[in-house]
Amino acid sequence: MKKIFAAFLVFALILTGCSGKMSDSSKPIESLNHAPADSSEVSVSDTASAAAEEKGSLPGSYTLPEGWVKAEKYSTSDKIFYVEEGHENDEAPDNISINVGTNRYSADEHETFRDAIVQQLLRQLQGIDADLGGDGTHTEQGYIVYIFTIKESDVVTKQYYIVDDYRYCLIHLTNFTESESAYDAAQTIADSFVWENAEND
Repeated sequence: MKKIFAAFLVFALILTGCSGKMSDSSKPIESLNHAPADSSEVSVSDTASAAAEEKGSLPGSYTLPEGWVKAEKYSTSDKIFYVEEGHENDEAPDNISINVGTNRYSADEHETFRDAIVQQLLRQLQGIDADLGGDGTHTEQGYIVYIFTIKESDVVTKQYYIVDDYRYCLIHLTNFTESESAYDAAQTIADSFVWENAEND
């Protein structure tokens, strides 16, 4: 990774309550999402690049790490899910989703966008026993990215918000097994993501 921003979240919040799924649908922040309960219908792809496969569904391209496959049953034109090959039929597989959303912030206002994400996450985590941490840096493509990590007793969620003018790409990892390969796969997708065009083109 390139230049690292000063740590903007020098905290770990311990929030008490019962663990469970989030259901807040506020924009521009996406709710925490857990893995599909049943992934019996998964298409296996040998390609290392998702660019051609997903062309037209997302305004960008990225590298899909070897050993990860698209979960067709849960993917939509707006949000694509991946699971590790060999775990397609697990009840709660580690999974990575990717989608693009819009917001009211230019890329120059990324700190305001970051603050909005922090406030949204704090609201979502009220009553949940979880640790929240964050970092700001650049992807290997030079884009500003904010990374949030939410640790619960049975799952770790990692969210990568890649910033652009009035939009963002969210790469959302749900890691039940604390697998290093899942962390590496999400990082690879984030680092390889390239916006297809400028928002105003």
